[in-house]
Amino acid sequence: MSQQKLDSYLSLCTQFYDLIRPQPPLDAYAFYRTYVLNAGGVVLEPMCGSGRFLLPLLQENFEVMGFDASEHMLRSLHAKAKLQHLKPEVWQGFVEDLNRAQRYNLIFIPSGSFGHIINFDSVKKALKVFYDHLNKDGILLFEAETSKIVPDQIGVWRGLVCHKPDGNLILVNRLTTYEDSVCYSIDRYELVDRGQIVQTEVEVFNVRLYDDSLVLTNILKEVGFREN
Repeated sequence: MSQQKLDSYLSLCTQFYDLIRPQPPLDAYAFYRTYVLNAGGVVLEPMCGSGRFLLPLLQENFEVMGFDASEHMLRSLHAKAKLQHLKPEVWQGFVEDLNRAQRYNLIFIPSGSFGHIINFDSVKKALKVFYDHLNKDGILLFEAETSKIVPDQIGVWRGLVCHKPDGNLILVNRLTTYEDSVCYSIDRYELVDRGQIVQTEVEVFNVRLYDDSLVLTNILKEVGFREN
């Protein structure tokens, strides 16, 4: 087991995420749904978060399971699943620690979450883990971000306000820098109740960027993947 400690997707971040992204984008959902439909077997979604893609797929009776490193995200997933009378098979864990007897026809990671794996050794290990958990002719499908996601202004604090249904506010401030194909961010989340800050969480939120697609393609080939 890895000795990693998760420094992101804590309680306030999870609440904020669920408020601004309650549903998957229609085009993205349709794209992944096509692959799930054609998988013809069990599907795995690593880094599934609070179930933005996984739960709608379960509602359609697809056989999808998932896992995530964030206990807060999984707690939210279970709460939403209960309201929808769903019983998802999900567990907590890091990608590099995946070690199950089950093999999958499809492993997919939407929304650029794969980019949170920063170190190239960890990237290679993660991709090898996925390769080892796929059936023969199984498909790995994921998104990789490029420098297009880097804000125009870096090295300065940027903020926004999110209104909760109970009337409270979540204030989000982010400081972003960019170096060696990694977008580094420090995020401060503050819960405001009747004008008073009652909870603060500070997170590290980093994303590896792949402007040169060959970097990722070469690692995929090294661990055994081939292009369709």
